Amino acid sequence: MPQNQQSFQYRMWKFVVSPPFEYSIMIMIALNTVVLMMKYYDAPNAYEAMLKYLNIVFTALFSMECILKIIAFGPLNYLKDAWNVFDFVTVLGSITDILVTEFNDRLLNLSFLRLFRAARLIKLLRQGYTIRILLWTFVQSFKALPYVCLLIAMLFFIYAIIGMQVFGNIELNEDTAINHHNNFRTFLQALMLLFRQSDA
Repeated sequence: MPQNQQSFQYRMWKFVVSPPFEYSIMIMIALNTVVLMMKYYDAPNAYEAMLKYLNIVFTALFSMECILKIIAFGPLNYLKDAWNVFDFVTVLGSITDILVTEFNDRLLNLSFLRLFRAARLIKLLRQGYTIRILLWTFVQSFKALPYVCLLIAMLFFIYAIIGMQVFGNIELNEDTAINHHNNFRTFLQALMLLFRQSDA
């Protein structure tokens, strides 16, 4: 927050942190999402041109948001927030995508830059407090993921050995479910069978 409450920077800060500004950004993100969903294969040229111009409009609006926040917070304070850095990189990528599409698309195919259009959807995560809590919980749960995988591997290992001991000597018959694809004759076959059954 700027110290001088009479300055232009303070008035800009008050504007960018106000609820109407945040709700406007959320509406723009939602509309941008609708535009991204409207694309389909072999669309008419006029339709593709409309989507392209709408993408340019949204890129300009999100660029304006970045500029207003840089003015309000100052460049150093703006870049201290990870979400602001993400917004800035997304805007730069979107502008690069537009420039490449307009001027250099025939010479250089950089279609991966279109991912920056979809990356704007992640901006929705920063808007809701509850969504941020769920995201943080989801990220923290990844710490336990190796132990869960290890537990599943141990269960597969144990049940594969038990299956080999109990069902390993059953005669194979291609007309039944016990055939050369589904059996417990070897450890590898037992693991593959258990994996297929767990997927079902």
